[in-house]
Amino acid sequence: MKSVRLMLVAISIIIICLLNLGLVSALNPDEASVSLSWSSQTQYPGDSVIFRITFQSNSPDELQIYRIGLQFDWMASDAFYGRDLSAAPVSILGNGNYTFDIMSISVPFNVSAGLHSYFIGIDGLQNNIAFTWDSPPSTIQIHDAKEKVYTELALQVASKIDEAVNATYGSTEAQSLLQQAKDEYALAKSLATEGKWQEAVSSLQNTSNYLEQAADAEEKRSAELPNLPFYLAIIAIGVIIAVSIIVVIRRKKAKAKQTSSAVEQTFPTDSSLNTL
Repeated sequence: MKSVRLMLVAISIIIICLLNLGLVSALNPDEASVSLSWSSQTQYPGDSVIFRITFQSNSPDELQIYRIGLQFDWMASDAFYGRDLSAAPVSILGNGNYTFDIMSISVPFNVSAGLHSYFIGIDGLQNNIAFTWDSPPSTIQIHDAKEKVYTELALQVASKIDEAVNATYGSTEAQSLLQQAKDEYALAKSLATEGKWQEAVSSLQNTSNYLEQAADAEEKRSAELPNLPFYLAIIAIGVIIAVSIIVVIRRKKAKAKQTSSAVEQTFPTDSSLNTL
């Protein structure tokens, strides 16, 4: 009898402990799913990236979500990027869905380029019983920081090349330098496709230097050219003066010829005198 009492006391103690500690279960993997959308499809070390999570419940029970976040392979096992909603848990009806407010992560500068795994972790209540749920692992591509430098510089250089082409350089030297810039830009793009970002950035810098030299050569040529409109005006005036002189000379010759003919008609010739 005494042993039965001891057993009842032990069971009571266990029940009290469980009530005080709370029950923790795991939402079945097929009872929920999530989708994640990034603000940018390209992430680099040091970037602050915005994302949004949509949660889909496949459970007939109403769920209370009080914590949600991401866990990346470069983080400690107990660390999360996310949001604590315990002050105002999100209620999701059975088989309902919910899109959480935007959140952000900061990619550390020392994260290596390449694929990194992550999962979405959720804590909540199901029938007043605490649960944890982790999504299947996914991957995110972290790009080389030098690729970001290349991408930004390539846009600037491409714009400068278009400007130089539209300028239609007349200087032979400027045209030659522009062609060298185009060749160097093509090399930069080829290096980029091979993932040689540092070499590609160097080629873009060379391209920019060639473009500056081409612009300087064209500007120098323009400065050395005479003032064409001024000289054209002088030539035009010279032509007008020359034409005027020619017209005057011709008129004088014509007048002299007319005077000579009149004199010949006034005085008889020698043959007419002999007849008299």
